Amino acid sequence: MKKRQFIASLCLVSAGWAIELSPASLSAETPLVVQQPAPGVSAPAPNSKSPQVELLNPGVEPRQELRLKPAIDVKETTVMTVKMDMEISASGRSSPAAKIPVSVMTFETKVTKIDPNGDIHYEFAYTNSDIVGDTGNMPPAVRDAMRSALKSMVGMKGSFIMDNRGFNKGGNFILPEKADNNLKQMVGQMSKSLEQLASPLPAEAVGKGAKWRVSSSSDFGMNVNNIATYELASWQDGVASLNVSIEQQAKPQNITSPQLPPGTTLTLKSFASQGRGAATRRLDRLMPFRSTESVSSNSEMSAKNAGSSQELTITTKMAMEMTLESK
Repeated sequence: MKKRQFIASLCLVSAGWAIELSPASLSAETPLVVQQPAPGVSAPAPNSKSPQVELLNPGVEPRQELRLKPAIDVKETTVMTVKMDMEISASGRSSPAAKIPVSVMTFETKVTKIDPNGDIHYEFAYTNSDIVGDTGNMPPAVRDAMRSALKSMVGMKGSFIMDNRGFNKGGNFILPEKADNNLKQMVGQMSKSLEQLASPLPAEAVGKGAKWRVSSSSDFGMNVNNIATYELASWQDGVASLNVSIEQQAKPQNITSPQLPPGTTLTLKSFASQGRGAATRRLDRLMPFRSTESVSSNSEMSAKNAGSSQELTITTKMAMEMTLESK
C-alpha cells in the first residue's frame, strides 16, 4: 500500500465529511448541496427518520413562533469559507500535520414562491468554488485533485421545497454537463440524506433564552448520529442571534467513498466530534447574514488493500472552522 497516496486520499475524504456533517452552518435551509443524484432527477426519499426537534426551555416572555417567510424573487449571494487542520498517524507513526488549503464556495439562492401553507420554493446555484492560500506540504497531485473536485461543483443547481420551520420536503438537482463519475457517485450517495441537512425550528412559541435540541442521523458514506442544541441568545426587531453546541458520534462500520484508492477497504472503529457556533439571521431572509462554526473530531480506522493481508490502523484528529456570509 502506498501510504502517502492513501493518507492524501484520506485527507480529501475527511475534508468532505467535515463540510457535509456540519449542521447546515446554523441555517435551517443552507443548501450545502453536494448531494445530487442525476440531472433532472428528484431527490430520493430519505432512508432515515426526519430530524427530531425537542424544546428544552421556552425562554422568557414575550414569546412567538419562529417561522421563515423570506422575500420572493430576491437573490442572495452566500460565501462559505472552510479552514481545516488535520493530524494523522498510521500504525503508531505520525505523519506531518496536513495543511489543507482553505476552501471558498459561493452560491446564490432565490425564493420563487411561498404556498398558502407556508411552504417555501427556492432555487440555488453554485457560482464559484476553489481553494486559496498556502497548501503547505500537500502533494501537488492531491492539491490539484481537491481543486478539481471543488471546481466541478460550479454550475451545479437545483430547486427545493421546505416548510416554514425549515424541514426539507424534496427537490430536483441538476449536475454540470461535465460532471465526472466520482462527483456523480458522491452526490448520489449524499442525496439519500438530504432531509438530514435541515436544522428545523421548534413548533412552540419561544423567547430570549429558549433552547431546543435537533437530533438526526446522516449517511455520507459513514452513518453518523448528530445532536445540535440551539439557544436563542437574542431576538430584537426581527433579528435573531443563535448559539449552538454540536455533538456527533458513529458506531463501527465500513466506509465507502469515491475518493478512496480503488480496492481499498476502510473500516471505522470509532468517531466522535464536538463543536460550537453562532449565527445572526432574519426570518424574512433565506440565508443568515453571518454564521461561524468550530468543530473538532477524533477517529480511528483500519484500512486494507484488496489482495493484501496487511492492515493499517489510522487515527485522525481534525479541527475545522466554517464561516458563512450572505448579502
